[in-house]
Amino acid sequence: MIEVLGWSSTLLVLLGYVFNAKMKYRTAMIVWIVGDIGWITYDFFITNISHLVLSVVIICINLYGIYQHKKAEKDSVSKPKAYL
Repeated sequence: MIEVLGWSSTLLVLLGYVFNAKMKYRTAMIVWIVGDIGWITYDFFITNISHLVLSVVIICINLYGIYQHKKAEKDSVSKPKAYL
């Protein structure tokens, strides 16, 4: 069962790379977060603390990325466009 979790997490992280390559950044980040939650669970059960910490850091970076995308969208909507 634990091996299925490891492989599922791997597939989710790889799928995140595919979404990123297709410029679907928010979807990529969400898929990476789900994959990394799987890795955290997997790492906890096999006592792989270094990779567990890495996954936590990656989740934090992805959450920050989602925040930055939302902020950029909000800023671009609220700024009036200059007419030339």
